[in-house]
Amino acid sequence: MKAVVIGIGVGIIAIYFSPLIKSKINIGNIFGISLGASIIAVSLFFDKIVYLFSFTLGKIIICFAAVIISIFFIAFFITLIKIISNSRLSATDEDIVIILGCRVKGTAPTKALYSRCLSASKYLKANTNAKAILSGGHGKDEQISEAECMYRILTSLGIDESRLIKEEKSTSTYENLLYSKDLTQEKRIAIATSEYHIYRAKLIAKELGLLASAIPAKSIPVLRVSYFTREVFGVWYLKIRKALGYFS
Repeated sequence: MKAVVIGIGVGIIAIYFSPLIKSKINIGNIFGISLGASIIAVSLFFDKIVYLFSFTLGKIIICFAAVIISIFFIAFFITLIKIISNSRLSATDEDIVIILGCRVKGTAPTKALYSRCLSASKYLKANTNAKAILSGGHGKDEQISEAECMYRILTSLGIDESRLIKEEKSTSTYENLLYSKDLTQEKRIAIATSEYHIYRAKLIAKELGLLASAIPAKSIPVLRVSYFTREVFGVWYLKIRKALGYFS
């Protein structure tokens, strides 16, 4: 039994460590690797934990830890379910699509940015009255703005330039939507972004008075688990800031 539990821990570590081959470490990777290591540690020291439980203070500590851990994982999976359930296509006939920016390598798009533009282009071709706001500023290591990069991708995919509006000031998801809102009178919009990012973007849009539907873009499979995990903490951070009166 101990070997099975250790195997589960090793498997979790492998799932969250493997994305580091293609991306930088983030809180999703850290959480997953820490979870796997914790499972292994509990398995290895299980006899000592049982022994500690024979003392009153030990029982108090273990029960308290169990309650905290249970509350954490209940909240974690409730949030994760919301993220997953909002990651599906829901846009139908919105006339404004806001495409959220993503890192540009020099002048070349990352796979995530190209995927967002590709999903948006399919919607724009099916809804010929719709226009797109390309939202993304110019980072320090980027030779062109994310909006300009999206503009080049979409025009190469056959979207007429008259349907594209560039927003080149934003540096965060909040600013993406805040500055894009200034460029349209529409309150019903569609957001094109990576599927794991949809729920948090919709929460921000709601705070800005926008009713948002989703145009999800598929992320790289090997990165998906860690990115969805990371989003749980992103959503929590957003809600904590809102509760403290610093929503942005």
